[in-house]
Amino acid sequence: MVATIEQIREAVQRVLSGESKAAVVRSSQVKRTTLFKFLKATNNSEVIERKKSGRKPSLPNGVEQDLVSWIAAMQRAGCPVTRHDIMMKAQQIVQLHSGITQNLGRGWYQRFSQRHQELSDRIAQSLTKARNNVDKDGIILYFNRLLKACLAFNCSPSDIYNVDETSFKTKNSSKKVVAIRGSQSVWATEKSVPYHLTIVAAVAADGTFVPPAFILPGLTCEAVVLDECAVHDAVVTTAPKAFINAHIFNNWLETFGEWKMKHRGCRPAVLVMDNCASHLSSESTPICQAYGILLVCLPPNATHLLQPLDVSVFRTFKRKIKAAVTQELRASNSWTLPRSKAISIASNAFVGLSKPTVSSKTPTLVQNGFRTCGVWPMSLPCMLARLDMQKANGIKDTVGTESWIKTREVVREDVLFLPAKPVVRKRIKTNSEWHSIKDLHAAASKRQKRK
Repeated sequence: MVATIEQIREAVQRVLSGESKAAVVRSSQVKRTTLFKFLKATNNSEVIERKKSGRKPSLPNGVEQDLVSWIAAMQRAGCPVTRHDIMMKAQQIVQLHSGITQNLGRGWYQRFSQRHQELSDRIAQSLTKARNNVDKDGIILYFNRLLKACLAFNCSPSDIYNVDETSFKTKNSSKKVVAIRGSQSVWATEKSVPYHLTIVAAVAADGTFVPPAFILPGLTCEAVVLDECAVHDAVVTTAPKAFINAHIFNNWLETFGEWKMKHRGCRPAVLVMDNCASHLSSESTPICQAYGILLVCLPPNATHLLQPLDVSVFRTFKRKIKAAVTQELRASNSWTLPRSKAISIASNAFVGLSKPTVSSKTPTLVQNGFRTCGVWPMSLPCMLARLDMQKANGIKDTVGTESWIKTREVVREDVLFLPAKPVVRKRIKTNSEWHSIKDLHAAASKRQKRK
């Protein structure tokens, strides 16, 4: 067994205290040659440390740490890097540092990852520019509206709901599979549903699921389409392309109101939803007043941060649907899925999510979603923490915020740079009139009043 650095230091200290070298070697894990080597180092006032075996890293430790900081800063800027990007930057650094060109490959990257355990491979979620522009003021305004609605009556977790729609058809993406070594261009046949099906789901903060609603494409549907549905009170309708609109949503509001009256009596209900234009209309207000529904709209483009269904439910729901569809199509050796079977699969996935946990003390998936989003218990710090998490792109500590990291200003200046900040361009309202280049620049220089 190889002696540790602590055992070596202890053995050296015993010899310095007057014990014979032979006795120390016999009673410890330290070999004779090792003991003599470190005794000599101690007499020369050298630090007792065990040097790493093998070749030295291509980059000095300090430069590697700068590379890690650049990786974190790129993640904070919304431009996370790939393995190839890291290896290319490392090669540029080596060339600047030593003056020679050295190809760094997969082996170097594996050793680099082992030295820096804070790095890991992740799948980056694509977010539009609008979703990255959620601001603090919008979240505070939303929280105040939610607080006002809940304070209007003695609100409980059973009285606050979240509603949203999702698609039955899942987005296919590449995945890792097991194949014969040496195989090239491995592909998988895509089996998916050839039509669009919208599922409207609503859940309460206590984990209660409202029966789902299904929107099928077309103008008519089969009379037996709900016969295989696993949820007794589920409803179905049709739309030309199976997308929800204001008329269908108002009908759903009435259905939800009737369900609420049946299960919760005349108690008011707070309904959290996005502010999509396809949901609300002028007819929504009298329906909500009739059934005691208090609508609270989420901030624009913030559903991925603050909507419980998006945060905790839909991902698992869609995963269950995708697995069931693949299994059904393989078992039937078919490329088509009847609409009644699609509703059956979706309803079974719905039932699987709504089953109570083994322990009543364990929070359900839905309860965790409401708590994480700060909806129930209501928590403005939780909401703002999710916004801060997005701004930092998931980084919890201060890595990537070093003062030397600049936009384009040599290892720290010519290699590890960040993308340039976006240029804000002024836009001019033409009012259907023709403008010359002189008119455009003149209008841009004028200070526009905010409404």
